[in-house]
Amino acid sequence: MSYLRVMMRPTRGARIIYAGSTWLSPPEKFQTTQPATRNFSMDSTVTSLWTTMSQSTPVAYVQQGLVNIHDFTGLPWWASVILSTVLMRSLVTLPLAIYQNKIVARLEKISLEMPEIVKGLKLETAYAIKKYNWTEQEARITYNRSLKKQWDKLVIRENCHPAKTMIVLWGQIPLWVMMSVSYRNMVHMLPDPGSIEAQITFTELTLGGFGWIPNLTEVDHSLILPVAMGLINLAIIEIQNAARTRESSKLQRIFTNVFRGLSVLMVPVAATVPSCLSLYWVTSSAYGLCQNLMLMSPRVKRLVGVPQVPSELANPYQHVREKFAQRGSALLSKVGLSSK
Repeated sequence: MSYLRVMMRPTRGARIIYAGSTWLSPPEKFQTTQPATRNFSMDSTVTSLWTTMSQSTPVAYVQQGLVNIHDFTGLPWWASVILSTVLMRSLVTLPLAIYQNKIVARLEKISLEMPEIVKGLKLETAYAIKKYNWTEQEARITYNRSLKKQWDKLVIRENCHPAKTMIVLWGQIPLWVMMSVSYRNMVHMLPDPGSIEAQITFTELTLGGFGWIPNLTEVDHSLILPVAMGLINLAIIEIQNAARTRESSKLQRIFTNVFRGLSVLMVPVAATVPSCLSLYWVTSSAYGLCQNLMLMSPRVKRLVGVPQVPSELANPYQHVREKFAQRGSALLSKVGLSSK
């Protein structure tokens, strides 16, 4: 993509900036100007951040890739957005989700070895207290250090560091940001509004919609896409919460409520962005929902190499349905209605 630069030469009577001073063409006099001062502004900071992201190399590659997929398939832009999202998620987040499930299963398997190790360490610590006259504090420090060392050995043996349980977010968030910025660039003909390619892409987006959104550069005034995105994201959160076989910890409950709030807050945000961006967000969320439902199946887990663990549910979908039914009955009881 080419960038046009316009070089302007000063004409007669024009002001020329030189070494912090302003020189005026004769017969005007030489005047000294005050150096400009920089004032911090939140708006300018946000604008600068968006400009940096939109002109970054990763976004440029993603944006060109989206255009190439559209040109290669010959699909209208609404179908190209859906296809590109499915392809990107299948190439990036699906393998990471499978790997994350393997890590979680390995962590559970090595945790089953810990009770025997703990039992042996307690016996050794009790023997050392009697033989070496250790104090309670010395024994506790030595015991905790040995226990951590044994746990680290198991983690290294299985290559399942707990930090890897967040690997999906490490891949999904950058992908989501880059694709969102790429679609925003297309709508605003960035980074070069004077480029013929950018103008062609913008024109195609204005004509590449469907149904109630014929123009993908405009917002979805019907709010169908924003509301659908919020409902799908809430469904993902609630299904993951219902699929747990153990009581949620306090930290898990906090994160669940935070993600619930973010899902609701994203609805008005999606209502203010171009519909091509809303369509991408809805498609990405729908893919995430299908991905989570698929990886809940024991048969699919064995197919992709996730080891079986004791906490795995034989009938996860039935378990989720029962959990939803229990919550529905509890909610009806609170409002004084019967579930029958």
